[in-house]
Amino acid sequence: MSPNALPARPRLAAHVLARRHLVGEEERIILHDLRTGELLQLGPREWGLLSAADGTRDVEGIVIAAAREGAPARVPAAQAFFAQLHAAGLLGCEDAGEDAAPSASAAPRPSALPVAPALDAGARDPRERPLEVLPDFSLHCDGSGSCCRIYASILFDPEEAARARALRPEVLSGGARHERAFTPERGAWPCAASVVAMRDGRCAYLEGEGGVGRCSLHAAGGPAAKPLGCRTFPTSFIDDGESIRISVSVECACVLASVGRPGGAPLIDPRLRARGDLDDRIDVAALPDRAEVAPGATAPRAELVAWSRRLAAAAPPPDVAAGLSSLAAAVEAEGLTGDAIARFERPDPLEPAALGPWLAALHRRAARRAREDAAWRSERDLARRATQWIAAATFALADPDLLAALLLSPPRAPDRERFTLRAALHGHRLLGALPLSLALRDRAARLVVARALPLVCAEAGPDGDPACAEPIALVEAMLRGHGLDAYAADMARAS
Repeated sequence: MSPNALPARPRLAAHVLARRHLVGEEERIILHDLRTGELLQLGPREWGLLSAADGTRDVEGIVIAAAREGAPARVPAAQAFFAQLHAAGLLGCEDAGEDAAPSASAAPRPSALPVAPALDAGARDPRERPLEVLPDFSLHCDGSGSCCRIYASILFDPEEAARARALRPEVLSGGARHERAFTPERGAWPCAASVVAMRDGRCAYLEGEGGVGRCSLHAAGGPAAKPLGCRTFPTSFIDDGESIRISVSVECACVLASVGRPGGAPLIDPRLRARGDLDDRIDVAALPDRAEVAPGATAPRAELVAWSRRLAAAAPPPDVAAGLSSLAAAVEAEGLTGDAIARFERPDPLEPAALGPWLAALHRRAARRAREDAAWRSERDLARRATQWIAAATFALADPDLLAALLLSPPRAPDRERFTLRAALHGHRLLGALPLSLALRDRAARLVVARALPLVCAEAGPDGDPACAEPIALVEAMLRGHGLDAYAADMARAS
């Protein structure tokens, strides 16, 4: 078969995510191409055709199957539709390969770290590694549902989805038909994980309106009724070869509102002691044997872990963003040796000229996403509004005088900035797809954007969205959860 010919039995590629959104009462299916970042909007009839394309039917068979499900189409129109998808690179190959239906373990991870390697002969069983929990932190969840309103994918395994439909059968009329409330995690075929539909950017099982809401599954069946990802959020688990570092993702306003407050919920059950005690379904990422310290320079895992511990023990400067920028320059010049950490503790002032290109790159990503969101997301969708806020903040910071004035002003929430770094270091979140030095610059840019965000959010008025109360969390959630962190990869390629 010619590489340009339409597959005889077409199906959606595994690198494409199909997500159902209800904007008001209008249903929209959005295809997200993970390879290119492109989006394609479909209507219910087109999705009916695509969901019948499971790789076992030719186009005529797809048309017959789709008609049985209430999505009638003519064969020539279906042929043209699949040809359009194929030309856009959205259809899978007929052999298994990359496009084989993935398992639940193939779900997008909270970092770019790989799965833990297989056990070498004679090595200590990783299940015996101790759990090292972020010290002096407990979580006070306010139950407002901000985290349920900002992420594009909320995953359910088959048992969790069946329980949700049984507890709340009226939600999207999903009690009798799984596909009314869920789409497959990847591709269009049934697989080990499903994603719940979103209504105006909110999980369909979230009750309430506006900026607050309560999980109706929790209300109906208790905390165990929620999917595992919701129950463990915002906790992260990283195997660094010495221990399982358990930290917290600073992507929820409740995390930062909990800083310095005792008496909250522990990140894990205090009775758990080793990795083998954890639920086997919990995703534990692993640090690689070596990682990039600066472009073209690597260091072994043990050295990186030791360095990270030293940095965590260092005295943070009044301006954490300036400290991260100075540390990045020192790491690029000297690696992990020398006085790099001393440069963090006593940093040079953060210069607008050094930060400007990073903010401009983030603005380009955010502005593009804001234009795309305007074509299909609801005006009430928090992700749409947060993207607009980030685009507006980075645009404003293109003014050198405004940026300089912001950098000269003391940070509004230095305790939040210090905690954000402490949580990232404990969870090894600076070690991933980017070289360490660029990851440090990226984190500095994020903090500066978060400092500017309240000026933009203030335009929403005194009764603005409660997610704006902790701008660092809003920036962190949007960058990872909606792909805006790709701006840092743009900078890496440019450098």
